[in-house]
Amino acid sequence: MNTDLSWLLEWSFKERSAVLLAHKIHRYPAMFIPELAEKIILTFSKEDDVVLDIFSGSGTTVLEARRLHRQAKGIEINPLAILISKVKNTYIDRLLLEKEIKQWQSIFLQNSFPEHQITNKDFWFHHITNKSVNDAVGAINLIENRNVQDFLKVCISEIIREISYCVHSGFKMHKDKKKTEKELSFDKLEFLEKIQPIIERNKQAVQELKKINERQYSFNVYFHDSREKLELIGNNSVDLILTSPPYGDSRTTVAYGQFSAFSSELFNLKGFYDRPIRHLDNDLLGGQTKNIDIYNLNQKSLTLKNIQELFLARIMTAQDEKEKKKISDRLKDILAFYNDLDMCIDNGSDYLKTNGFFVMVTASRVVHNTKLHTDIIIAELAIHYGLKLKNIYYRDILNKRMPSKVSATNIKGETTTTMTQESIIVLQKI
Repeated sequence: MNTDLSWLLEWSFKERSAVLLAHKIHRYPAMFIPELAEKIILTFSKEDDVVLDIFSGSGTTVLEARRLHRQAKGIEINPLAILISKVKNTYIDRLLLEKEIKQWQSIFLQNSFPEHQITNKDFWFHHITNKSVNDAVGAINLIENRNVQDFLKVCISEIIREISYCVHSGFKMHKDKKKTEKELSFDKLEFLEKIQPIIERNKQAVQELKKINERQYSFNVYFHDSREKLELIGNNSVDLILTSPPYGDSRTTVAYGQFSAFSSELFNLKGFYDRPIRHLDNDLLGGQTKNIDIYNLNQKSLTLKNIQELFLARIMTAQDEKEKKKISDRLKDILAFYNDLDMCIDNGSDYLKTNGFFVMVTASRVVHNTKLHTDIIIAELAIHYGLKLKNIYYRDILNKRMPSKVSATNIKGETTTTMTQESIIVLQKI
């Protein structure tokens, strides 16, 4: 463990360092920056340790752990994120990859395939573009090598929103009125021209993984819901848990399901409960507001109890029934989110070895002009599972892919500035 005080206190990374090109494979909402993952792994674990990310997303922690000579595990509920993570971590021989890509291009240009089902595809895509995308995916399915299949799927996924009528800069699904039919009509040759820079960059990226592959530092990313215990990860088997959970429910923070919708439908990726991927945001933390043990939560977290009492007081003084319902619904969202997060902390503590560290990177939202001190709430919940708070570090959010404003009330048009500072909560199992 690095114990240099000045090094420990600097977490903002204003000067970005060179990172593996594989980290640049496929944008993803609220991505962990590699420098942060690297520093935490170096600080709180040693070589050959097992590092687990219980919200592994697109695989930043997994890749950094392997690069730093650790065994890596991840748990993730979004199948598209698992696909991206797999490609980011899988070395493919250069000659094999180039051969298979040429074969894919040939099949793509010479054949037509049955249509894949993207919901409202005519609303989101020009019909020529839709045909090109459809045949590109059909051609992928005829490639024998599964790793190359996944590589090409991720390349297509990287451009799918850009060549649609969807707003490309955000994560939710809104039609961009500025996009015209002319500029979004991609025939097969134009589609290949569009995707070629992505393919070339990603080809170079996976070659960088050769050294990691040779060291044989393994990785497993499990398709699972962290609210439920995963028996494949044994109790007391993990040296470090490093994770960045969602900052709130997906409906009002980052819509992972909407971001993943096109690609997941195109590749026939189903949700963890075999539900359509467009329902994913309702399956993430805080997505369901029923069956919450509020008394249990209040017993564990005084901060959460105080937040609840504040919202209840506002409900009592609300001017009308509409206002009461609005505040009440947001309180339910808040409690549902922390109830789900509590389950994840409980399970995580079981995986962790005694004296192992549980590091969570999160931020505190503002809801109805009330700051939800998530870092304090986590510390209060964690003590009930044998996790002692060691420290909380703070860092300015300079480079995370998040919207500049988020919904404060879940009412259309009402927004507040998004989180500008993250908390790095360091817990240790005692």
